[in-house]
Amino acid sequence: MGSVKLEGQVQVEWRWLIAAYLFLAGVGGGAYLVGVIADLSGGPDWMAVSKIGVFLGLPCVLIGTLFLLADLGRPTNAWRVWMKPGTSWISRGTIIIVLFMIFAAIQTALWIWPFAGPLADNESARHLIGVLGAVFAFPTVVYTGLLLGYSQPIALWNTALLPVLFFVSAVSTGIMAIMLIGRSQGVEGTQLALLTVIDAVILVFEMFVLIVFLYNAYRTVESRFSAKRILAGAVAPAFWLGVIACGLAIPFFLELFGGEGIVASLAALLGLFGGLCLRYSVLAGGTLSPIMAGGYEFARVARPKDPMPAMGKLPPS
Repeated sequence: MGSVKLEGQVQVEWRWLIAAYLFLAGVGGGAYLVGVIADLSGGPDWMAVSKIGVFLGLPCVLIGTLFLLADLGRPTNAWRVWMKPGTSWISRGTIIIVLFMIFAAIQTALWIWPFAGPLADNESARHLIGVLGAVFAFPTVVYTGLLLGYSQPIALWNTALLPVLFFVSAVSTGIMAIMLIGRSQGVEGTQLALLTVIDAVILVFEMFVLIVFLYNAYRTVESRFSAKRILAGAVAPAFWLGVIACGLAIPFFLELFGGEGIVASLAALLGLFGGLCLRYSVLAGGTLSPIMAGGYEFARVARPKDPMPAMGKLPPS
């Protein structure tokens, strides 16, 4: 990723490009996990759902990675992310993502596209590859929160709740992507109805995690300004309209009471947009709180133990 710059105490470098990367990695990983679970436990009736979920994994994560490379500024330096897998979450995440894409590509090529391959008739082999892919799909979704948490000067990101929030959102948006595509790919109404109910329950849990995340941020001195920035500051429109309204409240009521057809498709579209706004709000809300000592402010700077460059210093007041 590019270096994190500060405008006052607000980081201004990680915005829509990184939000798009986090979002697409979440959708791809979440849809893949749902597809594998459907294949393992759903039976023949869930085959269409499984294929859509597995198929979405590779292109979503691959396109998201391109957004990440675009943010580097110098993509030719991307090879450096492999340098420190023992200490760097960027290196670990790169390895995880590559392994996930390999298994997703194998499963797609030998089962779904461009034609039905040998895995279509070999259920045991398909399940084995699916489980191996899921082993790396899960950390693909979760590690993005761990990566942000590694940037310890941003107190909002340095919490165990962030990976949980990203994971729950990823599963929800993955289901929504499957539902959106499934309506035009012959998925039965019974399966779509059950996915709708499952996603509505997940949305309630996501709202709970988000409330706890922001509550903890607000009551912590180092991250209070970040919480205020999200709830009532510059990020508030994206949060209240994008995350709460479009991403959670409206999809929940449409899924619960809106029935099927175009209404459910609208719920899925709004929910996907809300998932993108969630990542943006978390990134744009990140602020670097100074350390107070003896009445003086000292800028907190990240130690250069990761390929990620150090955070900028606070300008003099």
